[in-house]
Amino acid sequence: MKDFLHSLLSEYKDKYSELISTVEHAHKTKQWGMGIMPSYNPAPYTCELQGCKPGRLLKKDCEPAKDRQCYFFDEHKKIIGEVQYVKHVKIKNQWIVYRRFFLNKPNSIITLTFGSDFEDGMEANLDSAAITMFELDRATAHFSLHNTGEFLETLYEYKDEKIASVIENIWRETLTVRVYEILHTITDLTILEVLTDNNKIVIYPEN
Repeated sequence: MKDFLHSLLSEYKDKYSELISTVEHAHKTKQWGMGIMPSYNPAPYTCELQGCKPGRLLKKDCEPAKDRQCYFFDEHKKIIGEVQYVKHVKIKNQWIVYRRFFLNKPNSIITLTFGSDFEDGMEANLDSAAITMFELDRATAHFSLHNTGEFLETLYEYKDEKIASVIENIWRETLTVRVYEILHTITDLTILEVLTDNNKIVIYPEN
């Protein structure tokens, strides 16, 4: 899988403007989101595993503002692009943005994450490529490769149709393994990290 993601980094590193054009022409509708973290991620609990609350999709149209995102939907109501608004530069009267592009396949979603650029800009660095795998519409695994070489493998285990545990294998200079328990109630979600001594600490929600 790492080799596949590496090939994606090579294939799409110079296609930022092409991807923007594809989304502009292919999208049928837009929807805004709001929050410090993105309102959409193909991989479950991406924000929560970092101890953060995910953003939320809004029902009304909005104007660009800090910590807002604009999502682009195709004819199948699948998200194909995201623009995250970070900072407005008054002297240029432009927003600094981050963009993500989503390639929806029958049993997977590929995510291409680019670094910052002006909203009207056509040059940005491809920071990472990722793929989320699905079986029967349930996410089973997520793999991500950063352009620094950091490789992440995330595996999901289910119980009673809900994710009960998550295992993260992170390769930097050495391998780091993190194990999480996911606790569901009717209204709440709690994520515990299981330490090497079997003690558990609350990752989400923040205390």
